[in-house]
Amino acid sequence: MNNKIRVIVLSAGIGRRFGSPDKVFIELEGKPLFIWSAEIFEKLEEVDYLWIVTRKEMIEKVKYYLNRFNFKKVEGIVEGGLERQDSVYNALKSLPEDTNIVLIHDAARPLLSKELVIRLLNAMKSHIDGVIPVVSLNDTIKWIKKGGVIGGTLNRDILKAVQTPQIFWFERIMEVYKKAYKEGFYGTDDASLIERYGGTIIAVQGEESNIKITTKNDFKKIKLILKENIEQLDSVLNSIRIGIGYDSHRLVEGRKLIIGGVEIPYQKGLYGHSDGDVLIHAIIDAILGSAGLGDIGKHFPDTDPKYKNISSILLLEETLKIAKSNQIKPVWIDCTIFAEKPKMAPFIPVMTEKLNSLGLRINIKAKTNEGMGFIGRQEGIASQAICLSRVIF
Repeated sequence: MNNKIRVIVLSAGIGRRFGSPDKVFIELEGKPLFIWSAEIFEKLEEVDYLWIVTRKEMIEKVKYYLNRFNFKKVEGIVEGGLERQDSVYNALKSLPEDTNIVLIHDAARPLLSKELVIRLLNAMKSHIDGVIPVVSLNDTIKWIKKGGVIGGTLNRDILKAVQTPQIFWFERIMEVYKKAYKEGFYGTDDASLIERYGGTIIAVQGEESNIKITTKNDFKKIKLILKENIEQLDSVLNSIRIGIGYDSHRLVEGRKLIIGGVEIPYQKGLYGHSDGDVLIHAIIDAILGSAGLGDIGKHFPDTDPKYKNISSILLLEETLKIAKSNQIKPVWIDCTIFAEKPKMAPFIPVMTEKLNSLGLRINIKAKTNEGMGFIGRQEGIASQAICLSRVIF
């Protein structure tokens, strides 16, 4: 029997402090809060199935949203209980026997990340009972006696705020839940039950953005964080430029075949005003395109005698200087050489090394044209390149 990792997403609360029983259905950027929480697990390969806990009258609404957002991993929907602990227990009792690990997460924490979940999973070891995410407390913490009198100051260095998801061995969490119900004990979180009965819980670093929405002010904080994240993403996207380059040359007698700055033994070479290096020319056009600076003909015209038979590597070096002076830095280039003959593959490592020496990160591929067109008839060779650049601020 294969062991499974299942996630319980708790969305059965009645939102007393928030002021609305439909808190987890409030939309953020067009998606209900519980969908934000569940989507992380839906997309993680490590997670096998999801179980959603909600109030009885909201089950159909949950089904509607799961269908609308194309969930595939939801294995069951469970009716919640009076308290959070009751809701968790209802879900735990519903999980199949092949469950090995269970993650328990509050749907009111919509901004957890994939990285946090992976961190929790990686920390889970056989000799412990569970793992929880925690964050440090920034404020001074005091305890208060009756009448509002300050009783003392606590050491915040050893105090942490606890988040979800919390992760446990399924058999162990079931065992302590059963004991808790026999005693009528209700903990403040799932890990507190493990602690009560002598288990071992490990803490890992949580995330400041993994806020739980308890009040309407919390919801405002979430919206602000999301807005800042979108603005940061916009800033990154606005600094990205993409350029496309293409070049082709005829094969003729009496010329060296230079491609990617490498001389390739062959009975013919490429005709051109320079050395006819189609790969370098395509790369130059892609870089210039990403900078919005025209093409190779604009900067190195074939009417200028100083470029007669010049090495295209020198033209590429000059192109990189032009791009830099315009605050553009190529960060990745992908290109393809189209040639029926000669075979390019043996020379690609040397081409790559030569271009890497100029500071370019590049991937070079080679294709034939399956006997079609001027390439297939071995009349010429062509190349295409795509360059991803960023603006240097």
